[in-house]
Amino acid sequence: MKNLALFIILVTLLNLPAWSAVTPEKILPINTFAVVTVPDLNAARKIFKADPLSLMWNDPSMAAFTGKIEKAFRENVMDRIREEASVDPAEIWNLAQRQVTIALTRQPDQSSPGVILLVDSGKKIAELDRGMLLLREALADNQVEHERLRIEATDFLRMPFSGRNEGSFYLGQSESMLIITNSEQLAKTMVKNHKNPKANALLRDNPAFAIQHKAQFAGAWMYGWLDFSTVLEVVNLEIEKRRDPDAEPNPLMPEPKRVMEALGLTGLKDVGISGRTDNGMLFEINMNVPEAARRGLFSMIAPKNKDAGPPPFVPSDVVSFGRLRQSAAHIWKTFVETANEITPAAAGAMAFFQAQIQTKNPDFKLKAQLIDTMGDDFIMIEMAPRGLGLKDMINPPRLYLINSKKPKVTLRALMDIISMVIDAPPEEEEIEGRTLYSYNFGNFIDNQEASVHMMAVGEYVMFSQDLKAMKQYLDGPEEEAKPLAKFSGLNQAAKKVGGMDSGAFGFENTKIMAQGVFTMLKKNPDLISNVFRGRPRGIDPDTGLPVQENRFSEWLDFQLLPEFRQISKYFNFSVVGVRADKQGIRMGIYIPTAQTSK
Repeated sequence: MKNLALFIILVTLLNLPAWSAVTPEKILPINTFAVVTVPDLNAARKIFKADPLSLMWNDPSMAAFTGKIEKAFRENVMDRIREEASVDPAEIWNLAQRQVTIALTRQPDQSSPGVILLVDSGKKIAELDRGMLLLREALADNQVEHERLRIEATDFLRMPFSGRNEGSFYLGQSESMLIITNSEQLAKTMVKNHKNPKANALLRDNPAFAIQHKAQFAGAWMYGWLDFSTVLEVVNLEIEKRRDPDAEPNPLMPEPKRVMEALGLTGLKDVGISGRTDNGMLFEINMNVPEAARRGLFSMIAPKNKDAGPPPFVPSDVVSFGRLRQSAAHIWKTFVETANEITPAAAGAMAFFQAQIQTKNPDFKLKAQLIDTMGDDFIMIEMAPRGLGLKDMINPPRLYLINSKKPKVTLRALMDIISMVIDAPPEEEEIEGRTLYSYNFGNFIDNQEASVHMMAVGEYVMFSQDLKAMKQYLDGPEEEAKPLAKFSGLNQAAKKVGGMDSGAFGFENTKIMAQGVFTMLKKNPDLISNVFRGRPRGIDPDTGLPVQENRFSEWLDFQLLPEFRQISKYFNFSVVGVRADKQGIRMGIYIPTAQTSK
């Protein structure tokens, strides 16, 4: 019997850490309507440590550059905190071992939400005990207003908010859990939930959250959830509180409730975001907006399940590619209905817009010549920047293609719209039997000339600000060029975000982008400091005047960056996809880990 008792005690002690590892849904109250959490910070730390960007930061070739930043951060931030607050930020960071959670709750009869912050110290209970003791001593020594109290047999500190804000926040420790709330009742609820999870209804008992947790959050290293119906409920209550009953009704003035309904926000039930690892990093956003309730913005952004992969004419050396399969007629119809529902004045504004164009072309008809001729295929192709200047990086060569049933009619309608801005007719150039139209908008943007070039090509209308890019496209790909569709790993990555047949798909070659940025910064090491030169860096406490000093050199020295080839192995590519089904709209972003960085 003694041996059996000893065995039970040992098993209990060995399993205590696992038993006490409380996850957010098992401690947060059922009236939680918003939560952002890292359920296991230690697991997340391991993920970050193995992430390619973290590996790049710690690469020996980066030591000179990163060492300077770390030294400046240590001396200007960490050491100052240690001196002024008598605490070590690293120790505080290391206290967080398991979940770190921020949540909002719907408080009965209160417009402001309850706020909860949870930090689980795991096995570092002794360190948390010591930290709480030091905090109490520091508050007393510095005569900071506070009150010690017991809540559910647990020590808490009540400290009033500083400034004009009324109320207080409550800080206490329940075993390994640091609990911070903005009300005593909420602190009491959290301690009860922690000590006895069966005492109250918890977030896991919320049906909407439970469905989202099972479908998306299980196994994620971080997630967030928002019950949007609760947000709308609070917003509507505030609208009613602020409504002036004596105000004269204005049918042309948009009503907040009408705006939300027209935009489709009333159909959005909840939103979930998550991050997980899957031979790379996968981020997902799920909007629970059922098809039957989908209108306004959500109706416009929900793509049709059609092929959105890169066509054969898109080469593999592009920096980015994006494609959307959505009917232009549907987008326009939904836009018009939404605008008219918000305010009847919208119809008049659209009629005025068409009338203005008709002053130059009496035969112009916006819907018949533009909207009804456009198809359901929108493509964007971005090439590598031509130079190493900041403006080159911000505005690289891009091509835009719009599918059309009558490309020449669509093109003419677009030219009629441009004529409202530019009186001069476009320049024309014949290229292989096609007419290229070029408009010059002058140099009113950053003292640089801005132009747009457009033409009908096959079943598309193509336009760009870069004439050379258009001509290169017309020349066709080089003989040895490989199409983007055959880019290594692209198909496997696309499956992570819903595939290429979901109606919306995008690709970005981060290696090409990073190479351009690295090269630009090495050749122009003063680029960032020059952008902010002459701007105030703060206020001098003695004179009260702005401080103009430029201290970027203390932190950043881009001359210390290595050659890109030394760290190129840490960069790969990313894909994005959007898929709509009867339950909602899902967007995924996936960054596969480069094989050479593993």
